[in-house]
Amino acid sequence: MKTQTQTFALAVLVGLSFGSVYAQEEQVLNSDPINVDGYLAEKQVTDGELEGIKSELNKQKTGTQLNKVKAKEYDKLQGQTEKLLESQDEYIDAKVDSVKAVKEFNKKSQENEKKLKCLLEESDSPDCAKYVKNRRVEEPAVDTISTTQAAPMKIEAPAPAPAAPADLQKPFEEIKLLPYAGVTNFQGVEKLETEYAGGLRLESNINERFSMGIGANYSQFNTQDFGGGYNNQSYYGSYYGTYGSARQINYKGMGIEVYSKLFLTRGERFRPYIGAGLGYNRMTLNYNDNNSFNSFGNQFGNEELTSSYATGSLSAGSDVMITRSIGLNLQFQYSRGFGSGSSNNGVNPYNAPDQRRLQDLSEAIINANALSIFAGAVVIF
Repeated sequence: MKTQTQTFALAVLVGLSFGSVYAQEEQVLNSDPINVDGYLAEKQVTDGELEGIKSELNKQKTGTQLNKVKAKEYDKLQGQTEKLLESQDEYIDAKVDSVKAVKEFNKKSQENEKKLKCLLEESDSPDCAKYVKNRRVEEPAVDTISTTQAAPMKIEAPAPAPAAPADLQKPFEEIKLLPYAGVTNFQGVEKLETEYAGGLRLESNINERFSMGIGANYSQFNTQDFGGGYNNQSYYGSYYGTYGSARQINYKGMGIEVYSKLFLTRGERFRPYIGAGLGYNRMTLNYNDNNSFNSFGNQFGNEELTSSYATGSLSAGSDVMITRSIGLNLQFQYSRGFGSGSSNNGVNPYNAPDQRRLQDLSEAIINANALSIFAGAVVIF
């Protein structure tokens, strides 16, 4: 009985011990968390919205990191692409050079085979003439049984003369048509400038560097006659209106010329040259105001002068070819009349004092240094 009582007491004591331990563990598990510094941590408060914000924030952080990684990979891809393009260019260049080398080799091989065939067969065809330099002609062999004559002498045929190189251009093979326009400035007693100057040239080659041509030209301008005599005096201006002011003079000039050019180079596109020429010109001078004044037997307004004279010219310029048959031309030209011109007066200077002004202007134009710049087209037939 005593033993049972002791056993029961021992069981109760063990049960109480386990209950105390369990209570302590539950207290520890349900207690507030403690930070590393030993203080109690603040209790975190959250809800669904806050958790959503945190989730979106983590998502964006992850996306930012992914974008940075992708950007680095794209940089690597770009660099690799550039290397690929460079390697493709090197491959294309190498292939083109290789194909050219193979073609050149095949061409030389065919040429060598042809040369070998000509030398072995000693062919007389024109194609073999450049390979077979010394062809031997043997006489028929003599019967060695019936004679002791020495072997026949071998006679060497003369080598064919080398063919003369053909000229790049034969005379009159190239014909050019050159329309042009520009301006001419007369430097002399009178400083005058044309309102229009232009013409047309027809040119042909003599050889690859030298050409000759013929051309026709036309020019015109108007100028004020401020040096007139009677028409510029106040007396006549008071009584006859327009005769007190400067009258307008009209100039028209036509001419023909022959010239030559020396081309400094014969490039495919730019062809600079220098040239010289001789011309025959005819000009007409007259007043635009054709009113007349007959007092005292004098006349004003119908004065006119026609003069003919020769000129010499020097030029420099260049043809700029756009295609093989069409191009542009730019030319600078200096010209001057020489000798005295032959004049045909429309009115007697005694009855028309301003006729003398036209004669003076004509002489000034003939003796002036004429500087011109022309631009035009080049058409090759």
